[in-house]
Amino acid sequence: MSYDAFLVILSQLAGQKKARVVIQDSVIFVETQMNKKKWCLSTKVFDGEGYIPKSVRECVSSSGLLRWQERGAYLKLDPFSHSIYLIQEIQSSSKYVSFKYFMNDFVHVSNEWKEILNDFARRDYVPINRTI
Repeated sequence: MSYDAFLVILSQLAGQKKARVVIQDSVIFVETQMNKKKWCLSTKVFDGEGYIPKSVRECVSSSGLLRWQERGAYLKLDPFSHSIYLIQEIQSSSKYVSFKYFMNDFVHVSNEWKEILNDFARRDYVPINRTI
């Protein structure tokens, strides 16, 4: 992420309370949290296109969330779009270098989840043989 992109994010957050940036082909949304000095990062890690395979659904709890550690990123199901998002709250920052490294780490974790969830979806795929 370039310094110019960081400045654009800060400008969007100041005006609209949300921003969008593309890092390594991942679209990251950044939103300010009400009454908190935090930002919420989110990115789509699975697009169900109207259906979420069983094994992918099992990666998210019945409440629509999967938190695999006490703090940090978690998965959230959007039942309307049948998509799964990786979400993480972070302390707001006006320091470029620390934000840049954090964003790169967030993208790396999101890419890992994309691979995991797509692997699960492929395992659920059952081809239908048609004979004519």
